[in-house]
Amino acid sequence: MGFLVRKSATATVAVAVAVAAILLTGCGGGDPGRPDGSSETTTPADDGPDGPTEPPTPPAPVPATPDPPAPGPSTTRPLTTAPFTPEPPPVSSALPAADIPEELKGEWDGDGDGAARLDKIVFTADGVAELHYNNGRVLTGPAVADGSSLTIHVQGGPITYAHWSIEEFDAGYGYTFENLLLDGVSYVRQTSGG
Repeated sequence: MGFLVRKSATATVAVAVAVAAILLTGCGGGDPGRPDGSSETTTPADDGPDGPTEPPTPPAPVPATPDPPAPGPSTTRPLTTAPFTPEPPPVSSALPAADIPEELKGEWDGDGDGAARLDKIVFTADGVAELHYNNGRVLTGPAVADGSSLTIHVQGGPITYAHWSIEEFDAGYGYTFENLLLDGVSYVRQTSGG
């Protein structure tokens, strides 16, 4: 009986080895490392003049994706930022006080043509300028005279005239006018007559 048990154990091992070999080669077992799962074997067609050829180089392994960090306190360092740069001080939106000579105050008529396109300029008693454009737009703001230059502070930025002057002329028949020149552009008003 001892002989029978030993023969039976040997037969069982042999059958297990044979089944494993059949499964690996005949049932698509192949090489688990190959993408197509096939076994790599050489056939006489693969043989070169000097014997069997070398098998192709296997593809490079794909790196494993790291596991996400476990919940808990952060182990990463905070991002570094550029050194602190203070912002420039805000531009003052306060307009200067109006300051013009008396001779500028009043209404001056333009022709609405040319570079200025102003139909009229009005300098109020408190020195605020009203610029009436030929398209109906009106800009207002304080006017500041500094010698022979004039700056009108309006929305969108100041308008500066490098030279202003007033000339008086007599048109005859008792009519007199004043001519305001702003950088060579003429505006007139009647001072007497009619």
